[in-house]
Amino acid sequence: MRTARLLTVMLLLAVIPSADLRAKAVTVKQLPQSYRQWLEEDVTYIISQAERKEFLRLTTDNEREKFITAFWEARNPDPHSEINSYKEEHYRRLAYVKSTFGDPRYNDGWRTDMGRAYITLGKPKQTARFHEGIATRPVEIWFYESPSPALPLYFNLVFYRRSYGEEYTFYSPREDGPTRIVTNDIHDDRAALHTIDQSMGAEATHAMVSLLPDEPIDIDNPRPTMASDLLLDAIRNLPEQNLEKQRIAAIRHANVERVTSSIFTGANEAVLDTAVLRDDKGRQTVHFLLRNQRLDPRLVGTLPDQKTGYSMSLQTRVITASGKAIYQQQDTLQGLVSEAGAKAAKDRLFAAEGRLPVVPGSYEIETTLTNNLTHEATRTRKQITVTGVHPESIGMSDLIAYATPGPVTDPDGQLPFTITKLRFTPRGPQAAQIHIGEKLNLAYQIWFPLADVMGAPASTPKMVHVHYLLGSVAGSAGRPPLEEDEDVEVKNLDAAGNLLTGRTLDTSKLEQGTYRLVAKVTEPGTPRSAFATMTVKVLPPEATVSMWTAYGPESLHPLWSEDAQRGVAAEAMGNNAEAEACYRRALALKPDATDIQARLDAVIKKESVHNTAAK
Repeated sequence: MRTARLLTVMLLLAVIPSADLRAKAVTVKQLPQSYRQWLEEDVTYIISQAERKEFLRLTTDNEREKFITAFWEARNPDPHSEINSYKEEHYRRLAYVKSTFGDPRYNDGWRTDMGRAYITLGKPKQTARFHEGIATRPVEIWFYESPSPALPLYFNLVFYRRSYGEEYTFYSPREDGPTRIVTNDIHDDRAALHTIDQSMGAEATHAMVSLLPDEPIDIDNPRPTMASDLLLDAIRNLPEQNLEKQRIAAIRHANVERVTSSIFTGANEAVLDTAVLRDDKGRQTVHFLLRNQRLDPRLVGTLPDQKTGYSMSLQTRVITASGKAIYQQQDTLQGLVSEAGAKAAKDRLFAAEGRLPVVPGSYEIETTLTNNLTHEATRTRKQITVTGVHPESIGMSDLIAYATPGPVTDPDGQLPFTITKLRFTPRGPQAAQIHIGEKLNLAYQIWFPLADVMGAPASTPKMVHVHYLLGSVAGSAGRPPLEEDEDVEVKNLDAAGNLLTGRTLDTSKLEQGTYRLVAKVTEPGTPRSAFATMTVKVLPPEATVSMWTAYGPESLHPLWSEDAQRGVAAEAMGNNAEAEACYRRALALKPDATDIQARLDAVIKKESVHNTAAK
């Protein structure tokens, strides 16, 4: 059963393109009844236009069944489970709206606005019902915490009945306005709001002007903004919102060849090491290396097309320190290898590389790496703290050990472990393994205040001093630690004040053991200093330390989406000003992203309320 499901999903990739070429799309009426119902009723609010067109191009029921299987698998939050919780919850919602809303004679509750909202968003966190108001029409207000990154964190939905014979319909503060809610002959929004306030209370009155609880309103001068309309538009067209499409596409890309019965081998099979780096705009990114602790010759094998290569799925979740999910990334690590490369890979350790856009704050990172050839998975978790750059002092990134040959150019700067457009092949951030006598190549950033970049008088030093100390964790046992010093010239700072530098340490005098490396940067004549540390394991010649790595295609994470992810992270950290800046950068690169525009409008209003309260 499990194998059949896997083959069904995998074959979809081969089926759809061939159908696309040999047949024109059919109309919905030409579909068999069961598939017409699936498309027009079951998934009408959650399927994208691109998927809909794709489904209509299929010519056989067999192809349609494969498409439907892949459709649900692409939305499965836990592909390792026998039960697709997303699909189960969707059909539970569908059954609920059919029995609760609409005309029970026609089983049409899914056609109503309330049914649409419930299917798309789920059960509201709170519900306020005003079915028998004083001089007001029947109203319900549903309060939601956002189920999607494409929507604001918190919002209300208002439904009202135009007449007692009609279904509840969406209310828009701009298109309908408060006068639609009152039953007496009032044509002035201000007067209507006062009637609503007396009948329903202050919270309902606010919702009649804005669906965003944090957006300020003036009951005596009501002027609804576009924020509520953007929210309603995003809900009505959620499958077409950029952040939602990106989320679904990433899951589909990662899960399309993944069997749902992966075996977890245990968290101790891999180690997650991280380094926080800055780009020339001051944006921070967590670069991570998920290292296997043992050789696994089964990572390279025969792919479904009978070629030799590797195929792995990497799922990464970014979570707040309190356990609330911020965002999730899906990457597929795959490639072909030669016969010689396959043989070499079996004698090397493996590590998956990745990058996560963040802002200052405390996070938990959870990674799940699945070998699609064996269906084995390893899950790791790590807590990290991302600190900001002090405006009057210098800072330092984590230390990164890298492999030879040296760095290569990465013009777009989107690959893992790229520093100032130079891509380093990592051996490990914060931790590295080397053979006795092997040299240790290091790269890192020194972060200078923005005033230094702008040339404040007497601010920019000509040199900084770096002291390296490498000592045994177990004690020196009479052996002094390795110490080296160098002066680094401060020039060619980028626009954010970042300086890329590094050092090759001679470890020929070190014996086998575990060492602690400390690199301290000081600015002569000032109290400014910073330091970073790394664990270094020196192993005997027969130990395996060589490594091969893989990372997903950077095209899955364009720069605009990374800024949007930073905005979501900033909101989760309670930093509305930073979230606003992130969303503005994203919209500058992707002006048509209405979901990001809606989030921007929401945080602007939230920040305005905060500033007003502070005064």
